[in-house]
Amino acid sequence: MLSLIYVSSVGPQFREAELEPLAQAAATINVANGITGMLAYNGTHFMQLLEGEAARVEETLERIAADPRHSGLVVIRRDSRAARECPDWSMRAFLTPLAGAGSATRFAAGLPVSFAADTRVIFTSFASLPRVAA
Repeated sequence: MLSLIYVSSVGPQFREAELEPLAQAAATINVANGITGMLAYNGTHFMQLLEGEAARVEETLERIAADPRHSGLVVIRRDSRAARECPDWSMRAFLTPLAGAGSATRFAAGLPVSFAADTRVIFTSFASLPRVAA
C-alpha cells in the first residue's frame, strides 16, 4: 500500500470556513477509490496524508495537484506501508494550533494511535508552526 504525504501553499482565495466542506467532498471521492488519510491546514499551507492502492493514490494526487485552491505541491514522503495509518478516515481535516505552549502536543494527541513514529513527527512538526488566522 502506498503512503504519501505532501505539502502545498494555500491560494489567496481559500478561507478557513472551506476546510470542512473540502474534507467532506474528498471523503466521498476517497471512499469510492479506497483512499484514506488526513488533511492539516495552518492558514498558509496544507499537509495531507493519502494512503491506498498505489495507482489510486497517484491518480488522487494528480487531481489534487490540479486544484486551484493551492499551489507549489511538494511530495515529502512516498513509500510503501504494510498497514494504513488512518484506517477509519476516508478524509479528516485538522486545523493546526494557533500558538501557545503545549498546542502542538494537544494537536498530536488527536492524531490516530495507528500513526507510525515518522508520520507523527511530520504532522506534529507541521502543527508546531504558528498558524496564520484566515
